[in-house]
Amino acid sequence: MADATGPNLLVVGGDPKRLQWLTHHVTSHWPDAQVTTAPAGESASLNRLLAERPPDALILQADFADEAAASTVLQHMTQMLRAQPALYCIVLADNGGEVAAVRVFKSGAKDYLPLARISRDQLLGAITAAWSKRRAAAQAGNALSPPSADGSGVEVPGYSILKEIATSNFSQVFLARSERLRRNVVLKVMNRGESARELDDAERFQREYEIISSITHRAIAEIYDFGSLPRHLYLAMEYFPCGDLRDRLRNPMSVDESLYYLRSIAEALRVIHVFGILHRDLKPANVMLREDNSPVLIDFGLARRSMDDSTTTGIGQVLGSPFYISPEQAQGQRVDARTDLYSLGVMFYEMLTGQRPYAGRSALAIMRQHTASPVPILPESTAAQQPLLDRLMSKHQNSRYASADELLADLGPMVAAVA
Repeated sequence: MADATGPNLLVVGGDPKRLQWLTHHVTSHWPDAQVTTAPAGESASLNRLLAERPPDALILQADFADEAAASTVLQHMTQMLRAQPALYCIVLADNGGEVAAVRVFKSGAKDYLPLARISRDQLLGAITAAWSKRRAAAQAGNALSPPSADGSGVEVPGYSILKEIATSNFSQVFLARSERLRRNVVLKVMNRGESARELDDAERFQREYEIISSITHRAIAEIYDFGSLPRHLYLAMEYFPCGDLRDRLRNPMSVDESLYYLRSIAEALRVIHVFGILHRDLKPANVMLREDNSPVLIDFGLARRSMDDSTTTGIGQVLGSPFYISPEQAQGQRVDARTDLYSLGVMFYEMLTGQRPYAGRSALAIMRQHTASPVPILPESTAAQQPLLDRLMSKHQNSRYASADELLADLGPMVAAVA
């Protein structure tokens, strides 16, 4: 059932038929939605529209077969983001592939949707994500600190906040400029408080800093700074302009590419496991990509040292994404290195097929499939990888690869490098 109210959208560019298609689907799902359209190339009118009422999502259409037109659209987006860093930008791309996607995300967009394959559900899902973030930000108000000069609501000495990257109940993540380093960094900020949950969040935040800063390796994000202010804690870390594996998965992946990422992420897991650390929240959004396409692990907020007694989660307490959670995590049982390898197996299936192995209407329904449903069967075109998937996603820990080293030994010669 559609919401009683709807989002406010500003759509820039596009031919009349596509605008009609977009408007129809949005207003049929949200009868009260407001869709304002504007031609590309008129900066003054676009800035006026943005100033009058900032939209919940700015949707730009770009044809990458026309380099000049595509560049103009991306330049407009960059200019508008400078004026309003909190804008949530979605690019609908014609004739765009992986290179176009990288350009779009580097320019500051939050979502990239190829028009050749976009469905109604994908469109509405992207708009829902934008609208949810806008509403969450409005509800949060100025909870973290007094308003800053740039309107972000957060002030950290030595950093200029450029735009918000993500937000959750736990923290806010910003792209910021470090005055000391003279480079862009990711600034993760957590509100301080005295409630049991806030104290637990603060402990998790501190643990993330301690874990990441204890490892110096190219496969682990570099930490630059950690600090405590009267109203919040902050963590400054390496920024990855090429985005994450979730962004990459928006476009089809070859078997060789899938095996490349499988091996590279397994190598990163081997590093943290050698240090006695379990990630416990491995998913595409927590794997960043360097310019040479090599993956980097981030977000160790749920990580634990494997020798901790706390590697057993309580019944009913779910840690990690239900889409990538292991059977033992879903059941509150003890976890070990094989837990991270199960999550990697789920990602491997998604890389090979373009979809997650299990879906459902609730987190509980999805977790039940992780614990009880058979390992999914790959399509004929990727069937040769089924033995790998079976061992990675086995419901029983003893039937999985015992370690990342064992997986890497199996992969060996079958993995082709990706240029």
